[in-house]
Amino acid sequence: VLLTTVLSSATCAAPQFLTHNLNNAAYQDEHGFLRGKKHAGRRAFYVEVVYAMMQQRQAVRPVKEVSLGRGFHLLQREAGYAFFNVVRNAERNNKFKWVGPVDTIPTYFYELASAPTGIQSVDDAKNVGSICTLNGNNLTHLLERMQFDNILRANSNEACAKLLKYGRVSLITGSEYPWFTLDEELSAALVRTPVTLTTNEGYIAFSTATEDTEVALWQAALDSIKASGRYNELRAEYLMAPASQ
Repeated sequence: VLLTTVLSSATCAAPQFLTHNLNNAAYQDEHGFLRGKKHAGRRAFYVEVVYAMMQQRQAVRPVKEVSLGRGFHLLQREAGYAFFNVVRNAERNNKFKWVGPVDTIPTYFYELASAPTGIQSVDDAKNVGSICTLNGNNLTHLLERMQFDNILRANSNEACAKLLKYGRVSLITGSEYPWFTLDEELSAALVRTPVTLTTNEGYIAFSTATEDTEVALWQAALDSIKASGRYNELRAEYLMAPASQ
C-alpha cells in the first residue's frame, strides 16, 4: 500500500515521529518519505515498523530524522511528538510514555579485523586504548556507570567507524545487525568480538502530554502487527542480512 494513499484516507492525527542516527540505513523516496533500506539493519527496521503502525491506524506522515539531543528536547518540551529507537531505562522511565518493545537486540563490541584486541570479556574492554561511543546515548551512560575511563565520544556512528578504521580507537559498539551492513568496505574491515556489552529493548517514547488512550492505541497497533506476521516479514526484509549471504 502506498503511504500517500493511506495518508489521504487518514482517520486520526498521527504524532510527528522522530528518529536519530540513521546513517546510511535510510533514503528519501519519491514522495518525500524517509524509508528504510532493505537489509540495512536495526535502524531501517524500526523506520518500517513505525510506518506499518501508522498504516494500521490509517494515520501516516513522514518520519523525520533529528539528532539524539534534539529528539529528547522536543519530546520533553513540545506536545505531539514520538521518538524512536529509545532504550527504556530507570533514568528515562518517568519522563516519557512508552510503546514497545519494538525489538530486543544485543549490543556487541566491534573491532578492526586487521588490529584485533583479543578481548574476551567486558572487563577486558576497559584495558584497550579507547572505545568510541555516541555522545549522550544510552551506551555511553552505561559505560560511564561501569567506570570505563577510555571512552571517546563522537556525534555519529559514522564518525566512530572512521576513527576505528584509521586506528584512532580500538573498539566501537554495534548491534547484531549493525548499521554498516550495506557498506562493503566497513563490513569487510570491522568484525564483531565475542563480547556482549548489553541487551536492550528498543521503544518508542511519547511526550508525557500524549493521552494514555492514544498511547494505548499505538501499542495496540504494534501488537497487531506482531500478531499478524507482518512484523516477522519486516524483520526478514530490513533487519536481517539477505539469505544468500
